[in-house]
Amino acid sequence: MSQNQKVPENSTTPAEATGDDFHEEEFVPGEADGGMFGAIPAKKAQHFWPSAKRLMGLLKPESAGIVLVLAMVTVAVVLNVIAPRILGQAMDVIFGGVVGKQLPAGATKDQFIAGLRSQGQDNFADMLARMDLVPGTGIDFQKLAFLISVVLVMYFVANIFLWLQGYVLNVLVMRVVRTLRDNTEKKLNKLPLNYFDTRQRGDILSRVTNDVDNIQQALQQAFAQLVNSALTVLGIVIMMFIVSWQLALIALIALPLSGVAAGIIGARSQKLFASQWKNTGELNGQIEESFSGHDLVRVFGRDATCWPALTSGTRPCTRPASGRSSCPA
Repeated sequence: MSQNQKVPENSTTPAEATGDDFHEEEFVPGEADGGMFGAIPAKKAQHFWPSAKRLMGLLKPESAGIVLVLAMVTVAVVLNVIAPRILGQAMDVIFGGVVGKQLPAGATKDQFIAGLRSQGQDNFADMLARMDLVPGTGIDFQKLAFLISVVLVMYFVANIFLWLQGYVLNVLVMRVVRTLRDNTEKKLNKLPLNYFDTRQRGDILSRVTNDVDNIQQALQQAFAQLVNSALTVLGIVIMMFIVSWQLALIALIALPLSGVAAGIIGARSQKLFASQWKNTGELNGQIEESFSGHDLVRVFGRDATCWPALTSGTRPCTRPASGRSSCPA
């Protein structure tokens, strides 16, 4: 149509000709939709507790198994905490036998301690008073063998309980992950086609696979380690105060320093992990587009253009812990 021609006044545009009963809004990507490669800015979780509550809701059908796992972890931790105490008694038997062998035979323990105190050796006398020894005799190997056997049995039983809780936990987690994958599939089947047309398939695949795998690893490893570590720390602290409350207080002074160091490292690691998975989504989207459009790339001779873009997208994923995991321009 030339510039001199005019559109008739009674003419209608294609959008008006469709009628008022059909209206399709144009999709405008927002900040949460990412860029051209599905990149979503790395941010701190804004709804952590609601998400954690939903995750606990997935574990609710397996509550009986979770209680069983916690019970087995508790038994294993108690055995692992008490075993060093008994091992210390075995060391006392060895030390007492060595010291008792060097003492003259024929005198009782009380007579020898009284002689040391009369000579002014109160520290040595106090040490011998707390020891189980008989002057002139050596190591009681029968008692030593019994204590070592008890320690070995305790460690063996503790490892059995840890293996059982790991097996039961893996079964429970795989059931939960199966349910989560089924729910994800149902959700994807309900989404309109416009959602897939306006988003990159690689990023959707990354969310379905990588994010679900992260949840699975968190439930399999982090959950058991969290409970095990918390109970172990509690048991060790109690045992430390039973052995010597003075030394326990001195050792606990280092805990605030360790907490500060863990907070600094954890904050930095959270940013790097978020950046790593952001770059992984970009790379998955780039690979998906390159392979799905391979024929078009070869037809139009765009190999030299696509290859640098693909190789440059792999660099941030190969150095996620360097602190420079942003994509190159």
